[in-house]
Order: sequence, then C-alpha cells, then structure tokens
Amino acid sequence: MFLTDDELKELTGYSFRSRQIEWLRNHNWKFEINARNLPKVARAYFEVRMGASVLKEVGGNSDSTAKPNFQILRNIGAR
Repeated sequence: MFLTDDELKELTGYSFRSRQIEWLRNHNWKFEINARNLPKVARAYFEVRMGASVLKEVGGNSDSTAKPNFQILRNIGAR
C-alpha cells in the first residue's frame, strides 16, 4: 500500500525523515505524514510517477477506463 522505509531511502537518497520530506516536496511528490512524522507515499502513485503503470481515476472518465466497442465487431461479423 505504501513504500517501505528502505524504498523511501532509495527514492530520496536520504535516511532522515526531514530530508525525505524536503526532497518529496521539492520534487512535487504527493505524500502524507503520519502520526509518527513519517512520510508515506502510496505505492500506486510511486508506480505511476516512475512509469510502471497507469493510475485509474475513481468515478472519472479517463482513457484508462475506456471500454471496447463491441458493435464494430458485430458489424464485421454481419458482413
């Protein structure tokens, strides 16, 4: 669900929380800070930022939610 501590260190290059937070802010990453003052980056967001996948919008109309046009296939079969 979230990046591990080691993954955050790898991403930011920093071990200290304050430096990780500074790096995330400077690079315009979306993150939250939990009750222990730890930066939390969602794994799905990380994957999108790094080009590994496409984030689907919930309830939105985006290209990632496009549906196939089965009518075209029916028309081809009717010929």
